[in-house]
Amino acid sequence: MKPFLLQVAVSPEQSFAVRENVNPLFYNQWHYHAELELTYVEQGAGLRFVGDSIQNFEAGDLILLGSNLPHFWRSENAASSETDCQAMVIQFSATFWGETFLNLPELTSLKTLFTAARRGIRVQGKTQEQVYNLMQTLAQATGVERILMLLQILQLIADSTDVSYLSSAGFNIPLNETDTRRIARIYAYTLANFSDKIKLADVAAVAHLTPHAFCRYFKTHTRKTYTQFLLEIRISHACKLLMADKLSIGQICLESGFQNFSNFNRYFKAITKLTPQNYYKLHCKGLS
Repeated sequence: MKPFLLQVAVSPEQSFAVRENVNPLFYNQWHYHAELELTYVEQGAGLRFVGDSIQNFEAGDLILLGSNLPHFWRSENAASSETDCQAMVIQFSATFWGETFLNLPELTSLKTLFTAARRGIRVQGKTQEQVYNLMQTLAQATGVERILMLLQILQLIADSTDVSYLSSAGFNIPLNETDTRRIARIYAYTLANFSDKIKLADVAAVAHLTPHAFCRYFKTHTRKTYTQFLLEIRISHACKLLMADKLSIGQICLESGFQNFSNFNRYFKAITKLTPQNYYKLHCKGLS
């Protein structure tokens, strides 16, 4: 996938950026930047795209993204003029403290963390809470305290076992802005229409390609077929609806774009490793 380069603004008086209460549609397009990005979602929910990963996000998520890792966040209220999404974001260059700083033997763990973050890292458990508390303090800090606190945050993540990767190990799409608009049209069309039957000819037309050329193009740029991409979008939506606990599983099947329950069950289990019923029992215990 070929995202566009986003220039991250940093105050001349500061070496890295800390933003609070940012609408986490920042940037509501597939993009990348040289800076690493640590995001804590304070409020809101939706879909998070990181590399070749597609997952739901919700309040409490803490995500570390590595340098030049393509991503975007889409609020579940993206179609509305209203949004209730808020986040705290730290963006910093891996070399803002100098080209040789990370080569110090005491910082080996941070250097390893920055390499691992190229896949995107989700932080959970006690580490998540500790990091968010430090982020809130960092937002008010000044002077050398800012840098010391950032180092403390990064060391907590580097030492934590409460972490998981988002993108696959082999994800490494060349960064090129040429196809940004085409990919954006494909994404926008899919996200607007996934609950309906999508014909290959229609989505190919959005990309101004023949169906055959579109299939080849999409797999080259995403490392997955369009069918797989569409299924992941639909199953992510079904998971969100199951968690909301407002519709029957049959209704969720139809709302997510599946025409029959058999296919829904099969694809849901293939992607989540659980049946819809077991997913509900695991994630929604106590709800009825």
